Amino acid sequence: MKAKALLVVLLMVLLSAPSAALAVLNVGDQATEFNIPDTAWVNHQLTEFRGRVVMILFWQQW
Repeated sequence: MKAKALLVVLLMVLLSAPSAALAVLNVGDQATEFNIPDTAWVNHQLTEFRGRVVMILFWQQW
């Protein structure tokens, strides 16, 4: 029983460790490439707006 509990605790610790993929971006860092749909459901890539200021608003209607 102790071995099972230890395994569960070990898995919880390993799975809660921060990933390198979750690295924090700082002001001035280059954004990663992504696709996002607009209000007409047309997908756009970030590279389409290279050289322009891009502001993305996220919201949720409840």
